[in-house]
Amino acid sequence: MASNRRGKLKENFEGIHRNLDWVIYHCQKSLDLIQGDNPQLSEAIESLGKGVKTLDECAQGLYATL
Repeated sequence: MASNRRGKLKENFEGIHRNLDWVIYHCQKSLDLIQGDNPQLSEAIESLGKGVKTLDECAQGLYATL
């Protein structure tokens, strides 16, 4: 466990990344379950996954600057 501010911030952003990875994982699993049966739902889940991927890239960028 980090004892300084920079280390704690890095830990927080690592946690954000791990959580967003899980969201992306579950979006993909949901798409696998739907298998194209509901195009509107598939599109919505794909959009959610893309948005989360963008957030993850932002979090990783912030992490890299710490």
